[in-house]
Amino acid sequence: MNLREGRIGRQEAACLAAFGVAVNGLVYPNDAALYAHGNAAYLAAPLSLLLLLAAFALVARAMERRASAHLGGFLCDALGGLAGRAAALALIGYLVVSAAVPLIQFLLSMHRYVFPNSSVQSIALYFLPPLIGLSLAGLETLGRTARICLWPFALMLLLPLLLAIPTYDASSLFPLPLEDPLFLCGCGVRGLSRMLAPPLALLVCARGVFGVKNAGRCGRVAIAAGGLFVCAAQLCVALTYCYRNLRPMVFPFYRMVMTSYPGVYLRMDKLLLFFWLMAGTLSAAFYLYADALLYCQVTGVRDVRPAALSFSCCAAALVALAAGSAAEWFRSAAAAIVALLPLLALAPPLLASLAAFIRKERRKA
Repeated sequence: MNLREGRIGRQEAACLAAFGVAVNGLVYPNDAALYAHGNAAYLAAPLSLLLLLAAFALVARAMERRASAHLGGFLCDALGGLAGRAAALALIGYLVVSAAVPLIQFLLSMHRYVFPNSSVQSIALYFLPPLIGLSLAGLETLGRTARICLWPFALMLLLPLLLAIPTYDASSLFPLPLEDPLFLCGCGVRGLSRMLAPPLALLVCARGVFGVKNAGRCGRVAIAAGGLFVCAAQLCVALTYCYRNLRPMVFPFYRMVMTSYPGVYLRMDKLLLFFWLMAGTLSAAFYLYADALLYCQVTGVRDVRPAALSFSCCAAALVALAAGSAAEWFRSAAAAIVALLPLLALAPPLLASLAAFIRKERRKA
């Protein structure tokens, strides 16, 4: 048996999940629909945070009700063996995509702003091999690395918000896109699907954080910390740029530094980008390890390394293909996958939670 699970404390678990919430909430493909009639991103972010807290609390409570040791066992127990494995397969695909999408955005940003004369493939070789190594290292390595990097990563995430203060303009927040509440609700659900990966990965690794109850506590702390940062960052981006300027922009959070002090902090933006890339790589490795562990939980395989290697290679291939491909069919397929993310993310855990609450509560022996 080699599940590479180990045990980590609350601080390590909360740091690992909080980085994931922050990265997945910010580093995502720019949706032009968010800026059709004003900036809806900063209005939808608090709604996504509330939905995320509610969804995570529901799933964690359902797992406690069924006395499940981890998410894989909970899916099979609540939905049955075959349906539980199918739900786990959907979550595995969701976590692979959640690991790849922020890295695609980092890769495109590095190619456009840092290494414009290099090929996308050569830039990808910079961080994809460490991604595979980290996912194979296991939960203890990931958790302790996240705890060590807490303050540097937190500083590098807060620095753009502080440096951009002179450029903030409240008039950029208007007009308020409030004419279609259903559209804002849809944006909130899409934000929920982007940020749900870290809490779900934490529930997969519940045994490694001393049980589902402890995982629930760590998850709530991570969601509050990472989600509040995402809300603040989206508000600061909205204060910096008019919604018309945000439509074509790639990674506006990154551009805030150069907008604030062009020429003064000539290399600060690149330094920040490399730190964010490290945080994104650590978060992606966490999802891929949780992916492999979930696969082992529902299939009975006792070695996590082959699955971790396979899923890491899948994510790396997605990153390389999406960043380097200009084929129309691939862009259409990628858009369809991203559109299906809310279904892949929400349907399996919520259906299992509903089934768990309908059935009689299981008592621990």
